Amino acid sequence: MRDSPQTILYTTTTAIASLAFFSEQFGHLRRQGWDVHFVTPAQPAEQVQRTVAASGATHHAVAFARAISPRRDLLALLALLRTAAQVRPDVINFSTPKAGLLGGLVGVVLGVPLRVYFIHGLRSETAATGRLALLRPVLLLMERLTVACAHEVLCVSPSNRDEAVVLGLVPASKIRVLGAGSPAGIPVERYAHPDPAAVAAARQELGLPVGTPVVGFVARMAPQKGTEELLLAWPQVHARVPEARLLLVGVPDPANPLSEEALRAFQEAPGLIQVEFEADMSRLYPLMTVHTLPSRHEGLGMVVLEAGAYGVPSVISDASGVRDAGVPGVTCLQVPAGDVPALADALVQLLTDQPLRDRLGQHSQAWVTENFAQEKLWSLWDDFYAEAWEKRRAVRQARAPWVRAALGLAGVALALDSVRRLRQ
Repeated sequence: MRDSPQTILYTTTTAIASLAFFSEQFGHLRRQGWDVHFVTPAQPAEQVQRTVAASGATHHAVAFARAISPRRDLLALLALLRTAAQVRPDVINFSTPKAGLLGGLVGVVLGVPLRVYFIHGLRSETAATGRLALLRPVLLLMERLTVACAHEVLCVSPSNRDEAVVLGLVPASKIRVLGAGSPAGIPVERYAHPDPAAVAAARQELGLPVGTPVVGFVARMAPQKGTEELLLAWPQVHARVPEARLLLVGVPDPANPLSEEALRAFQEAPGLIQVEFEADMSRLYPLMTVHTLPSRHEGLGMVVLEAGAYGVPSVISDASGVRDAGVPGVTCLQVPAGDVPALADALVQLLTDQPLRDRLGQHSQAWVTENFAQEKLWSLWDDFYAEAWEKRRAVRQARAPWVRAALGLAGVALALDSVRRLRQ
C-alpha cells in the first residue's frame, strides 16, 4: 500500500449530483496532486461537460438507472467494474443510492485500499411517502449493504447521521459528519456577490419589478419536498399579501406525484411563476424576498444555505436534514413539518416584517459563511482522506505478519504433503 494515495474515483448516479456537489472540490483535489476520476451517466451531456470544465477531472460514462432494474443494474455493475479496473483507484468515494451500492460492491471486488461511502440522504426515508413507500424494506437493505462495503462512512448532516444509527443502518462508531455538514461546502462568494447584469436579466425575463414580494421554492415538485404544504398554504399567503408572487424552480417528479388536491392548487395558484430549470441559481436568489423549504425529509437543505449566503432568510420545517440548514429565530423561521397554517403564517410574517427579515438574512449570511464555505469543507476533506489512509495502512501492516505466517504455514504444509507423496 502506498505511503499516500494518488488516484481517486467518485461515483454518483446522476451528472447533476457530481456537478452540484463535487465539481469544484475535484479541481481542488487535482491542485493537491490527486488524479481525479468520476463516473456518471453520459447524459445530460451539458452537465457532464460543465463538471469537466470546472474541475479538469476525467469522466467515465456508466448508465445508472435511478429506478430498480435488475438487467440495467447488472450491466451498470459490469461497466463500473471495467472502469474501476482500468483506473485502479487508491480511494473510491461512492454516493447516491444506485451508484453508491454498485460503487461499494466494485470497491470490494477489486480490493480498493480505501472505500468511502458518503450518505447524501436516506433514500428509504425520502421515499417513505407515495408509490416508493412500498420499496422501503428493499431500500433499507440496500443501504445496509452499501455501508458494509465501506471502510469509512460520512454523512451530509447531523440529523441524518443520527437517523441512520437509529434505523440500524450503520454503527455509531463508523459514521460521522465533517464540520457542520454538506457534501463539500458551497461557493459563498458566488451567491453573496452575484453578477448584477445576470440578476437584472432574470428579473426582466420573469416580469418581476423591483420591490415585488417574492416567495422562492427550489426543489422537485414532490410530496417529500413539502410542495403540497406550500401549494395549499399559498392561497392563504396571497390573500393576506396580494402583491406577492410564488417563484417555483423545479418540475413535477413522475416517480412521486403530487396529490390531486395539490395539483389543483398548483393549477389555480394566484401569482405563480414557474422556472423548470435554472443552471445558475445565483441570479434567482436575489429576486426572492423569502425562501422556503418545508420538506418532510432531506439530506441537508442546501438551497437554504445558498439563499442564506446571499442574505435571503428561509422558512423551513423541523424535519430531519432540513433543520440542520438553519438556526430557528436566528437565521430562519421554523415550522412543524406538514403544518400548512403555520407555514402560511411564517411566510406572511417574513413578507411583512422587514426588520425581522433583514436581521435573519444578515445572521444567515454570516452563519453560512462561517460553517459551510467551500474552503473550510475542502480542508476537512483533505484531513479526512489523510487520516483514513493512514488508518488503512496501519490495519494492513498489523495484518501483514499474520498473513505472512499463514502463507508460510500453508507452504510448509504443502511441502510436507509433497514429500509424503514422493515416499509413497
